[in-house]
Amino acid sequence: MRVAILGPLEVESAAISGARLRLLLVRLALAAGRTVTVEELADALWPEERPADPANALQSLVSRLRRALPEPSALVSAPGGYRLDADTDAGEV
Repeated sequence: MRVAILGPLEVESAAISGARLRLLLVRLALAAGRTVTVEELADALWPEERPADPANALQSLVSRLRRALPEPSALVSAPGGYRLDADTDAGEV
């Protein structure tokens, strides 16, 4: 799977609709191969007013994003957060 974030957001073979889903993907892609904590993701997704249960809201977004990705297994649940597995040497996610 290839994610291009310079210029318009592009995910090879996938249509990612919704601003929060795109933001989630970009945030994870910026840290490709590393776990991003639930707290960091919540800060990125809801900078001003968080939902009542941000962890649950994030889990829902992650589930939607997995369904939209050409390789759902690339989005991994990790202790304390989520990770987008990537081949960082090739510059692809």
